[in-house]
Amino acid sequence: MIIAILLPFICAALILILKDLSYAKQFITLISSSTLIIVIALIYSIFVKDKNAFLLDYHFLYPQIHISFNIEILGMMFSILASFLWLVTNIYTFSYMYHNDLHNKKQNLFYACFATSIGCTICIAFSGNLITLFIFYELLTICTYPLITYYIDNNSLLSGRYYIQTLLCTSIMLFFPAIIITFNISGTLDFHNGGILKDNISAFFLILMIAFFSYGIGKSAIMPTHFWLPKAMVAPTPVSALLHAVAVVKSGIFTILKIIVYIIGVQKIHEIVAPEYNILMYVSAITVIIGSLIAMQQNNLKKLLAYSTISQLSYVIVAASLYTNAAIKAAVFQLISHALGKITLFFSVGAIYTSTKKKNINEIHGIGKSMPITMIAFTIGALTMIGIPPTSGFWGKFYILSEALHQRNFFVMSILILSTLLNTMYFMSIIYKAFFIPPVTNHIKEAPKFMLISMLITSTCILILFFKPSIIYHMMSFITFQ
Repeated sequence: MIIAILLPFICAALILILKDLSYAKQFITLISSSTLIIVIALIYSIFVKDKNAFLLDYHFLYPQIHISFNIEILGMMFSILASFLWLVTNIYTFSYMYHNDLHNKKQNLFYACFATSIGCTICIAFSGNLITLFIFYELLTICTYPLITYYIDNNSLLSGRYYIQTLLCTSIMLFFPAIIITFNISGTLDFHNGGILKDNISAFFLILMIAFFSYGIGKSAIMPTHFWLPKAMVAPTPVSALLHAVAVVKSGIFTILKIIVYIIGVQKIHEIVAPEYNILMYVSAITVIIGSLIAMQQNNLKKLLAYSTISQLSYVIVAASLYTNAAIKAAVFQLISHALGKITLFFSVGAIYTSTKKKNINEIHGIGKSMPITMIAFTIGALTMIGIPPTSGFWGKFYILSEALHQRNFFVMSILILSTLLNTMYFMSIIYKAFFIPPVTNHIKEAPKFMLISMLITSTCILILFFKPSIIYHMMSFITFQ
């Protein structure tokens, strides 16, 4: 576990130390990301045999407050996802940065911050208590700032400032106070199956704690803390992929899941909070619909995907807010499915920009004829967002709808059906224009091969998970949140 935690940080340090060597950053990054996958796979093979094999503590100040790393199934799955997508994104990034003339000295800082952000994500996944999670959650905010402001123009600097102000303010004003309150009433910040809050806690206080945690974790982009995400689209496309599919937003959603399961307790919420006072469900449902409506109005491809992410990831929160074992499993499946689908979409949009320098929907008429592989990958990613076979997105929504039907929660069912219709409208519009409207020019080449390889890898994973969803559900068989 120590190797998995330290490896991305060592990678970042080596990139900065060997900054004067040509292609050192690409070589170090590729070796590190490949090694990380192997290490994570070895950890998983040990974990399935012994759930208590990995525990690392460092005490300071007070015995109850300590840096702790401990592997449980949610963190294990999140680390597998992050490490896999880091490698795939690196393959894409090397080609993107080269073909867009971004191969300058700033790339050393770029790759170092990229690796550091993955290191923080792995630490969040393996965190054994709230204080450890909070520290690396904040470090993730800081180390992604240089990535968002990569171009150092007025637009990127303003977006970066808004990004860091929003995430730090929500953390300081809501997330950190919620941690202090949790420690005062429970005497510990360690993650425990079933939660650590006392059984006699009132429904009002429980709802208040959920609200503090949900809005304090600004990376989850629940409205109205979502504005930073579309603004951050000024960054290079690999950074956008990192924000949406690998690290930042996924870390926010994962943090909420971990708090629901291991701090508050799924069963406790289900028993104490009446459905009509399920604020998290209503807020995330509103985010699903409004995010989709705003996405429909966008012409810029990356901004459309940003609002789509705001909407789509709230599916995960909606699922989690049903507060049962089955609901948490559905949320995890949807999280993984969205990561694969959204990174495929960003890879496709970045490929379109690389080949054509086009950023808007009204500029890509007929592009499917010139860039068929890119647009087929885009279509697979879009179908995943909609939730149509043969993509993994179908199973994600199916499991959420099944649990909502089991609970007779017709509100959640109607939200998912309505949002699916909205998703269909704006994604199918793009697909139609790309394949069925005559192109403006025929002098467009397909994307560079390494970018295509990345898209093909993630697209293939989406299709595999449709036909073999048991791959994910086998891992989730270890989940019991009592």
